[in-house]
Amino acid sequence: MIMALQLPSVGQAADMSLQKLSESIIGEGTVLQKYKLVSGGRSSIVYVTRADLNNQYVKVGPVYGTNGQVTVRQNVKKMADEKGAIAAINADFFRMDRKGAPFGIVLDEGKLVSSMGKINSWYSFGLLSDKTAIMSHLGFTGTVQAQDGTTGVIQGVNKEEYNPTNDKSHLDKINLYTRDFGPTSLGAIKGYDDAVEILVVDDMVKDMRVGNPTGYTIPTGGYVLWGHGAGKQYLMQHFQVGDPVTVTLQTTTDIPLDGRTLTSAVGGHVVLVKNGQALTNIPSDYISGYQPRSAFGISQDGKTVYMVAVEGSSASKGITLDEMAQLLKQLGAYNAANFDGGGSTTMVARQLGNTQTTLLNTPKGGSMRAVPTGLAIFNTAPAGEFSNFFFTNDTKTVMGKATPITVKAYDTHYQPFALDPSLMTWTANPADGTFTKNVFTPKRSGSIVITGQYGNVKKNLTLTVASLDVADMIVSPGSLGLRPNDQANVTVTLKAKNGQTYTASPDMVKLSLTPGLGVVNGLTVTAGSENKSGELVVTYKNIVRKIPVTVGTTWSLWSHLDTTTGLTYTAVPAAVSADGSFRLSTEGEPAQSGKSLRLDYNLTNSSNIDMRFAYGRFAPTIALPGKPLGMKIWVKGDASNHWLRAEVQDANGKIYYVDLAKPVNWSDWKEVEGRFPTGMAYPVSLRSLYIVDEEDSTLEPKGTLYFDDLSLEQPGGGSSVGVTPPPPPPAPSVGGFTDIAGHWAQDTLLAMYNKGIVSGVTQTTMGPELPVTRGQFVTFMDRAFGWTKTGEAQAASFTDKIPAYAKSSVNAAVAKKIVTGFPDGTFQADKPISRAEMAVIMHNALKQGYGKSDGTAKEKAAYKDEDAVPSYAKESVRILSELGYLSGGDDGRFGPTRTATRAEALVVIKRLLDNM
Repeated sequence: MIMALQLPSVGQAADMSLQKLSESIIGEGTVLQKYKLVSGGRSSIVYVTRADLNNQYVKVGPVYGTNGQVTVRQNVKKMADEKGAIAAINADFFRMDRKGAPFGIVLDEGKLVSSMGKINSWYSFGLLSDKTAIMSHLGFTGTVQAQDGTTGVIQGVNKEEYNPTNDKSHLDKINLYTRDFGPTSLGAIKGYDDAVEILVVDDMVKDMRVGNPTGYTIPTGGYVLWGHGAGKQYLMQHFQVGDPVTVTLQTTTDIPLDGRTLTSAVGGHVVLVKNGQALTNIPSDYISGYQPRSAFGISQDGKTVYMVAVEGSSASKGITLDEMAQLLKQLGAYNAANFDGGGSTTMVARQLGNTQTTLLNTPKGGSMRAVPTGLAIFNTAPAGEFSNFFFTNDTKTVMGKATPITVKAYDTHYQPFALDPSLMTWTANPADGTFTKNVFTPKRSGSIVITGQYGNVKKNLTLTVASLDVADMIVSPGSLGLRPNDQANVTVTLKAKNGQTYTASPDMVKLSLTPGLGVVNGLTVTAGSENKSGELVVTYKNIVRKIPVTVGTTWSLWSHLDTTTGLTYTAVPAAVSADGSFRLSTEGEPAQSGKSLRLDYNLTNSSNIDMRFAYGRFAPTIALPGKPLGMKIWVKGDASNHWLRAEVQDANGKIYYVDLAKPVNWSDWKEVEGRFPTGMAYPVSLRSLYIVDEEDSTLEPKGTLYFDDLSLEQPGGGSSVGVTPPPPPPAPSVGGFTDIAGHWAQDTLLAMYNKGIVSGVTQTTMGPELPVTRGQFVTFMDRAFGWTKTGEAQAASFTDKIPAYAKSSVNAAVAKKIVTGFPDGTFQADKPISRAEMAVIMHNALKQGYGKSDGTAKEKAAYKDEDAVPSYAKESVRILSELGYLSGGDDGRFGPTRTATRAEALVVIKRLLDNM
């Protein structure tokens, strides 16, 4: 049944309608619901898991890390399955550029795994000893006491560096680490290289180290006290090996417990619903707008817990925090708080009959993110009696095909139940087909009803059976090249005379390999350990197909990449595509041999909430010879820790993504390798080399990579794998540009290109005589003088939109009083700049110290069109002309209203630059 509910408009939240699409029991006292949420014309999918704490078999608590180590992150499904949860959702925030300790608390049935971070506005989920759930602002206090009676303050337990409210988490502090933190203690990390660590076992100091970068492996019954600055000074002055240590740790709440204790907790975020009121104007931190969201809610009596995930994908637009608050209230939450959202939003649940959970929502990045913590629901009921079963197999099959009929079952407590196959009975009309145990072989086409019975439960299943008069058989791929001991799957397609196609199951065809080549199991080929060539033979009745198989590969250098052409740069989001470049290196730049490929990327002027990409594209793609199974390429890294990948395109136009390095954590030359996926249709080509900056990134958004010497892995001895360059370049050019040879500004244009101040308008053209816009001119000047390198300037208040590529440059220029807008309040960044306007901007820059203004003025004849210079520009044109920064044409005219060209703009900027 689909129910429609109308949510009222409160504050900034838009009117919303909520439709229940499905509801099912997944465990004792636990229900899974799916909704369609429509808000402001946007549609989103919402998943809700609701647990009743009045049920004696319902348990709610945290899941975290891997094998109890909180910084060994894994996705929510793996955490839930590891601990046997029936449902779970991601919880706390963390730093993706570190190991990933949570900012908030992890309290697991009285065990403090990670203390609550000292963040004033964040609220957590908690469970009390009487199984009442709470939303509370939790706190932490901790002390360490020496044998002389002195005490030091412990800032936190199992925390990485983060920014508490009005404080620093590790600066001048003492932190404590247990075995729950990870394989080792924190150690002397960057910025805290001289930190001291004291290993305590059985409450006695066993060892002390200063500047230990690897940390301690903490034994059972032990922990580590970590100190920096004042904290280090206290520890070193009051402890030595053999001394006793007393540690006191306490978690506090902001609500009365009335004799109860806090038994479990997991960190959250900002409050969404408080005492029955959905909040508005909720501070979004850096996760604003319409995003995937995760949250928890609690009923007024604290006995119902809601876990809510709003999907954000191509089919689900996500919601704002204010809308999330309205949603939680409508679902029944009296109190609710946010969890980490965006790419972290994940909800999993274990459907009846299953032993593991399945992913419910489509994650923002396409796959589940590894996170440190989650909130989970458990069914603690003991094994019960058999209750019910259901069919799980496909209902479509082919006449004559042996079709296994599969089922799953659950018991009276909704726990998975293992059926005894000998007690399951199967029946069908003898004219329809025959059973061998649970495998049914249909004798005719059409609809066939079969019956399964277990105990007193009997169910029917209708199979749709197709007839199959095979005319042809297609085996894919058409050839196999395998590394020793590798595996590959083949697909066999049977084509009927009526044109319909069917994918053959392993029992329908026979596969065999040349002896010594490897083994076949079903439709999977496993190569042997010896280099060898042969064939795979596939047989269906009287139809036989043979495909060549080669085991063993050879690596060979294929191209130095010195003459690669058609290099282009693009980025996602597209608004920052003008901020990078992809080109051949020039003299003096790093290279392994000859020239290299240089990728400059700058994603600064885009949001870090979503994944960002910077592509060095080959246009056209570079055709790779033979049937390569992988590639190696030398990369001079930038220690950015970004993800480096390649795009490979097959003969059908399908794009495959090849991992080369994750992360790029080096700054010298290093050869990286990427394996091509199986199943590609050859020939293949290289489409791009690119970096990925993942969601919510805190990495440096700009950098430079160099690529050189591409090698390919070919099957067997490999053919055509020697050094074969890509297609030759076009006619000789200057610096790779075909339109500046002999131009009056040739040297300046090339110099400004090499400095990164200007890019080509295409890979091979500079466009020296093209007009330059106001936005482009200011951007050129910013790149020349580095106005934005010291930080973002306050946004200028123009009434028109500034293009993304020029926004920061224009803001900086306005802040420095170098540019102003027009009287109507616009800046008109896309308007071609006149020579008079260019003179005024240059003069303003000169006044701010960009270029020398105290040089010797030159005697010069007046321009023939001096009267045509606008009054606002007369002084600027005169002074800049006298100082030699500006000049007129051969006809003695200045041309104040004429549009400046790219060449003119870059020449005058270089003159200023040369006089700094």
